[in-house]
Amino acid sequence: MFSKAELIIMKQWTQALDEGYGVDVIFLDYQKAFDSVPHKRLRELKTFGLNEKLVAWIAEFLKDRKMRARVNGSFSNWAEVFRGVPQGSVLGPLLFLLFVNDLPSVINSHIRMFADDAKIWRTIKDDTDSIRLQQDLDNMESWCQEWLLKLNPSKCKVMYIGHRVKTGYHVWQARRNFIIKFLILRFITLIKAYT
Repeated sequence: MFSKAELIIMKQWTQALDEGYGVDVIFLDYQKAFDSVPHKRLRELKTFGLNEKLVAWIAEFLKDRKMRARVNGSFSNWAEVFRGVPQGSVLGPLLFLLFVNDLPSVINSHIRMFADDAKIWRTIKDDTDSIRLQQDLDNMESWCQEWLLKLNPSKCKVMYIGHRVKTGYHVWQARRNFIIKFLILRFITLIKAYT
């Protein structure tokens, strides 16, 4: 079954289709998202109205973390960890979401985020809508550079829904241009199955 958020999104998409337009949806994935959050940037938790004691507790939770690797029964030396939030904890994903919370402020299209994934979409009436969606991708890449995150181009996908406007999207990473590959999804069939 679909969540309320998913139903709202599908309603927006079907409304665009009913009006004779299409929708381009870009599914984005951060590269090693939970491992990338710099601890010093989490100081900005105060901007969410968290009191000093709670921010200090979170800082203490992340402080002095160490890790080591095990290969064939042998262990590496311990190394300090200055980035990342603990995976497998309740607090880790919450800290990551707080870390990326301002991303929607740089996106003009629709955006939904869940843990370390995001999707942005726009109704495509003509070429200018595709250009605006690419501008949002460019804004997101600038935001990622500022916040020391990287997109994983091989896991980013675009889904074209119900239009004939020729569109294409790309992301830049390490000065290389990656074209986002498209997904083939039978969206109409999916909706009819649940209506």
